[in-house]
Amino acid sequence: MKVSQKRQIYKPVAGSPMNVIVFASGGGGNLQASIDISEKYPGLLKIGLVVTDRLRIKAITIAEKYKIPVIAKDFEKECGVWNESKKDKKRILNYRKCAVKFHDDVLEEILELEKKLGLKFNLVVLSYHRWIHGKLLYHFKQKIINQHAGDLTVMTPGSTTTRTYRGINPVLMALKNGEKKTRTSTFLVNNGQDTGEILCQGPWVKYQRPYPVTKESSIEHENIQKRESDWPSLKFALLGIAKGYFSVSKKNHYPDGNKKVFFKNVPLSYQGVDLETYNA
Repeated sequence: MKVSQKRQIYKPVAGSPMNVIVFASGGGGNLQASIDISEKYPGLLKIGLVVTDRLRIKAITIAEKYKIPVIAKDFEKECGVWNESKKDKKRILNYRKCAVKFHDDVLEEILELEKKLGLKFNLVVLSYHRWIHGKLLYHFKQKIINQHAGDLTVMTPGSTTTRTYRGINPVLMALKNGEKKTRTSTFLVNNGQDTGEILCQGPWVKYQRPYPVTKESSIEHENIQKRESDWPSLKFALLGIAKGYFSVSKKNHYPDGNKKVFFKNVPLSYQGVDLETYNA
């Protein structure tokens, strides 16, 4: 028997939709986009749980509207605020330990819910303000996807492995760097900061706000990008994963060490599926 050299992110099961968890921290735009695609294709995927790191946010209201179970916890009450903790080495260590325990506890609640409902969650979507480490990351290894408002194919000059627009405020960073357009990258989460395999990228969004670029004008641009690039990219990734279209190589890698990604058994370039030019 020939052994497959790639692994599907999700292998579809006839008559059973892919069960998805959405982690949310705020307004719930990506949660609503995920629900929209699940409502359109109920036989393929289902948003079965919402996890939040804050209480009384819009994402919880959205989940309640669609009768989706919620695990709502107050991260800052348990672990503190990073901008305050980072001023002291001991507080940094305590903050990071607490963050790992926080998400380990979330995993325990997820596993209990799986047992109670008699199901298994197959994929995690992050729309979340926290880095995930520890048991939760390991449990859902290569089954967590994230949305990043920057083009993760752009490398730091002189490097083939370091992505330029990582971290917070990638839109502001790109526009300040002279970019005239931005797009969203949907990628698999690993231990690094925005370093995992890119599955797809949303359409380009031209910057049409005033110059010089300010934080406020970049936020206005990013709000447009959410609609025109972020949500289309997320929906495409969710539907593609639910259909079993996305696979990851077991042995072949891109120059930066990430594993090769396949779509419908065809190897992809580093940027994944380019929704600017993709024709179904």
